Amino acid sequence: MRATSRAAAFTAIGACLLVHAARSEATVPMDPQYLPEAALLLAGLFLGAIGLHRLLTRQLGSAMKAGAACAVSVTLAFVLANNGHNPPRPAGLQPAATSSMSLVLGDVVLRVAPSNRYVFSVNDKEFLELDLARSGLTVSGVVGARDKAAASIERNTFPVRRTGIRPSKPDSHTLLVQEDGEDIFRVQYSEPRMIEVTGEFFERRSAEPALISFQEGIHWSGGSVGQGTVIDLRSQSGGRINFAPSGQIRVLPL
Repeated sequence: MRATSRAAAFTAIGACLLVHAARSEATVPMDPQYLPEAALLLAGLFLGAIGLHRLLTRQLGSAMKAGAACAVSVTLAFVLANNGHNPPRPAGLQPAATSSMSLVLGDVVLRVAPSNRYVFSVNDKEFLELDLARSGLTVSGVVGARDKAAASIERNTFPVRRTGIRPSKPDSHTLLVQEDGEDIFRVQYSEPRMIEVTGEFFERRSAEPALISFQEGIHWSGGSVGQGTVIDLRSQSGGRINFAPSGQIRVLPL
């Protein structure tokens, strides 16, 4: 009878140790929510040590109880670890670092590399310049309407303009030109990485018709782009944004 009890005690303690050894390969995650499972593991290890001590001192009944309790504690710890917790939430998406400027021209978005200066041309004839200084955005160019030049802009000033042309600055981020109450030119810089421009533009010191229109899309001799289009020019190095007679839009060296 005593031999049978001793064998049973060895079996209980051995089972506890085998369970502990097998489970040790699949560790409990190190997270505060798994503290109960860690406590059960420690209790199981403690009970296993008690059971082994009781076995060596021939306290067979206590050894069997300690071995059984050890096995239950260890098993329960890993059952809870695998099934008693919700899976961690996936990390939220983070925005990429800001690496571009959006130039919204007649509701067409040109995405370009960040720069302190943007120069625009049609067939290499410059018509508009946007300068981003510490004091803010300044605009230079010749604007008009219905194929007639209306005003010359020099760094947000209007040294020359036709009768009836009214430039204004409605707020700290908008420059506006009106003719007979109608907006013929607008620049809006309401966001750090976006400049919006609408209007008709002419070559400086020239009586030729308008070079290009940023109204309901982009239209120039040789090409047009419908409003709502997005064009990515970020892969081209900074320089002059040229609208070519072939219909291409490219960034050329200044």
